[in-house]
Amino acid sequence: MTDATPLGHTDTADNAQPATQEQQAAAGIAERTLQMARERLAALDDLPTADHVAVFDQLHQELSTVLHGLEQDDGPRA
Repeated sequence: MTDATPLGHTDTADNAQPATQEQQAAAGIAERTLQMARERLAALDDLPTADHVAVFDQLHQELSTVLHGLEQDDGPRA
């Protein structure tokens, strides 16, 4: 999948094809994770600046875990 390929579709030489159920599930997980991250980042305004680093560290760990899981489901990247 390329950056220009919409979530839920795979890129082929001819045209975009509907994604498999597994790919659609992975796209859903990625979208939910990103939405959660956006919400938590937006909530930083309500936290003392000293607490921001802990939020960043936790989000980094969670995003890395999801990305790693998606890469394993999708196979190695070229």
